[in-house]
Amino acid sequence: MNVKNGTLPILQNLLIETESDGVRIVFTDLEMAVRHFIPLTVVEPGSVTVPIKKFMEIMTNLRSDEVTISSDEAFRVTIQSGKSRVKIGGTGKDEYPAIPEIDSAHSFPVPALKVSEMINATLFSASTESEDSRQFLNGLLWKYKEGIFSMVATDGRRLAVKSTASVKSGQEFSVIVPPKILNEINKYIKSAEIKEDAVMQVSISSNQIGFVLGRTSFLSRLTEGSYPAYEQIIPQSHEVEVLVDSGALLSVTKSASVCTSDRGKVQYTFRKGVAVVNSSSQNMDFEDEIPVTYEGEDFQVSFNPAFIMDILRNIPAGQVVCQFKTATTPALFKTQADETPLYIVMPLR
Repeated sequence: MNVKNGTLPILQNLLIETESDGVRIVFTDLEMAVRHFIPLTVVEPGSVTVPIKKFMEIMTNLRSDEVTISSDEAFRVTIQSGKSRVKIGGTGKDEYPAIPEIDSAHSFPVPALKVSEMINATLFSASTESEDSRQFLNGLLWKYKEGIFSMVATDGRRLAVKSTASVKSGQEFSVIVPPKILNEINKYIKSAEIKEDAVMQVSISSNQIGFVLGRTSFLSRLTEGSYPAYEQIIPQSHEVEVLVDSGALLSVTKSASVCTSDRGKVQYTFRKGVAVVNSSSQNMDFEDEIPVTYEGEDFQVSFNPAFIMDILRNIPAGQVVCQFKTATTPALFKTQADETPLYIVMPLR
């Protein structure tokens, strides 16, 4: 969890507060919040906030499984484990921001691993620019329409779409979810060893989205703005189609990218049964070829190699379908076995 906020010192802390049968750990940076409940033996109720980084470093390095945490009237926290005792200064919870409750009136279930899979398949295509006028491109479009749930990402030069009919919501929606909360959810799903049958409840209201997985809940503001009409970018026809092994294409593109300039490109020339891959810079030249399934006329196209490698690192292993209308119009990449994820990339001239 990254904590970067210079306006409110209290936001460098996390809140620990007792409940009847355990403690609730709360973190917020005002854009998002995370709550996690831990069942513990509560000797005396109370609450305190402690610096996140120091507290986590201390807890991570304790050598005993049994830990006692207490706080005095001055909010000085004592952590005792075996023969180890650490004291750390804390504060009261009065200054800690109140966290809104998750509105569960319009919630729907999603398999947790499916959420992670869809985030992995799309988020890398979102913009990383910080322009205020285009913040909506930094997040993922979450859309449910006509029984299809989709996640969409674009930075204006490439597009990623992952859809499924296995997720059902009681109402249609179209919202933009910030990348910060998606990264936190993804990290939690991976680190917590979530089981295959684990289900996450997703709740969407007019300005926030909430996620509940087991004893942990996540809450975030939604990003304002109108997402681009991405459906219009997806090519509806093609003149050239090539099938190529994803591993072979990734390997040769990696090698070619080493020989490009900082803003260089990799050129792909498709001929019957083969793809010739070229790149060059001031001091280097590269050429290699890989087998492909293609029987048409010679076709040449160039791409930013980083965009192609991003796709190939996140697409399932196997045959990749590459479709082109011309060498200057959006190209489509997808797996041979499934319609999504699908990726659209603008060629370089």
